[in-house]
Amino acid sequence: MNQKSIEHITLYSLVLVGALVVGVLARQFVLSKGIDYFSSSVVFFATVIVLMAIYASLQTIFNQFLLPRIEAVLLRFSAFQTMKNHNDTVSVPEAITIEDSNQAIPNVIAPAPTAEETISEPSEYEIMRTNAIAENNRAIQTKLEKVISYTKQTMVAYMSEEDLNRLCTYVVEYSSGDTLQKISPVKVDSQLKSIDIMHFGWNIGKAFGRKRIHTATFIKNVFAHALRDLEISTIERKMSHTESACYIKLNKEIT
Repeated sequence: MNQKSIEHITLYSLVLVGALVVGVLARQFVLSKGIDYFSSSVVFFATVIVLMAIYASLQTIFNQFLLPRIEAVLLRFSAFQTMKNHNDTVSVPEAITIEDSNQAIPNVIAPAPTAEETISEPSEYEIMRTNAIAENNRAIQTKLEKVISYTKQTMVAYMSEEDLNRLCTYVVEYSSGDTLQKISPVKVDSQLKSIDIMHFGWNIGKAFGRKRIHTATFIKNVFAHALRDLEISTIERKMSHTESACYIKLNKEIT
């Protein structure tokens, strides 16, 4: 904490103490007039708050309006100008740069790092854990890329480019397990029936290892137009059925 901050805290503390003293005096005064204790406490707090507000307002007015004008008047006198220049010079930080330090003390040798300061080599466990996490992340990324590729190849013939791009974005969010906050339902060609959409949902849900209820909720929200007549429970139950003719088949695994 610098010197200026300490001065401000000290000044505000003194003003607060003064306000508290005046508040106590005001409370004692109203008590002497027969006012009840609750009302006298209200008078105490009100007095303190009003006094602090008055002080803050006066300080703001002084710093913003009066102080610049006073300095402008005083700067006309050479003695005050000399004093201000001296103060500005003294207030410049005395720390020197690394380059200046090297020039001024060329023979100083930096001490050797201690044992605590040296960076220890990672343990075998840390190396194995880091490699395992990296491998898992690569597998997740590879799976996501396959599902996105499947989504594009499967739906491109039945959707506009804008809707397909939004669908891929929703699939990425769905893969991470995050709840989709804002969804603008996509539209598909009338050729696709509800069973096609449910098959699509089943395929990507199986690839990501998601529960049926999560997948059913996802496609219900994303394909709200095509599935408007179906409840989530119905979608969850029928999404892996194969008894009706369809364009999108059930896949055992997306490759």
